[in-house]
Amino acid sequence: MKPIFLISSLVLLIGATYQADAQEQKYHPLESYTINYRIEGNSTGEKTEYSGDWGRTLCWTETVQVKRAGGTPFTINEKVITKITGGEQWIIKISLDDNNGTKVKSPVFPEIYNRIKGKDPAEFTKELMTNSGAKRVGEKTVGGEKCTEWELGEGARTCITEDLVRVESSLVLGDISVKETAVEVKRDVPEPEGICGTGGAVITETNLKEKTDEEIKVQ
Repeated sequence: MKPIFLISSLVLLIGATYQADAQEQKYHPLESYTINYRIEGNSTGEKTEYSGDWGRTLCWTETVQVKRAGGTPFTINEKVITKITGGEQWIIKISLDDNNGTKVKSPVFPEIYNRIKGKDPAEFTKELMTNSGAKRVGEKTVGGEKCTEWELGEGARTCITEDLVRVESSLVLGDISVKETAVEVKRDVPEPEGICGTGGAVITETNLKEKTDEEIKVQ
C-alpha cells in the first residue's frame, strides 16, 4: 500500500492556500471532510479518511488483505495521523493489531511550507503536480463526484475534485494492481470518533533524517 500512501501524502501537501498575515495559513479549501474508500486489486479492504482544521490534520484508518504471488496473504490494520503545526508536519503510524506506533517529522514539509505562500490552492496544486512529473489525463465522474484525473508516474493515477478531494487512486505496475475508490464523501463534518486519536498506543519517536544518514553510512 506504499504507493497509495504516497498519493495520499501528495494530496495533503498540494491542498494548500495562503491567507493574509493576520490569518493562520490554511492547507485545504474545505474546513473538513470524510471519505470512505473501497480498496480492490492485489489488496482488498476499506479505508476511512478524515481531513480537519482546513487540512492541518489528516487521519485515516484502513484494514486490507494483501495478496502475494506465491506467498501467504497478510493483513494490514493500521491508523495514520498527520498534523501540521507552523512549518512542521508530524506523522504517526499505528498498528491497530498490537497498538504500537512510530512518530516522525516530515523532512520535506518545510520546503513546501515556504513554497505555498501567496499562491492560490488550485494553482499551487497544478504547479506541484506538474513539477513532480504528473500529467493531466482528463475529466471523469467517480461516485457522483466530478474530478480531474492525473497520471502521477509509471502506472499510478489519481482523480481529484475541484475542491481537492481525492476520489480515486490506482497503481498498475507488473503484477501489482491496487485501486482506491471513494464510495462516500461528506464535506464540512465533525471528526469521526477516535480517528485522530492515538488510543493509548505506545508511540516511539524516530528521527527520519538521522535514520537515513545512518543507512547511508552503512552502505
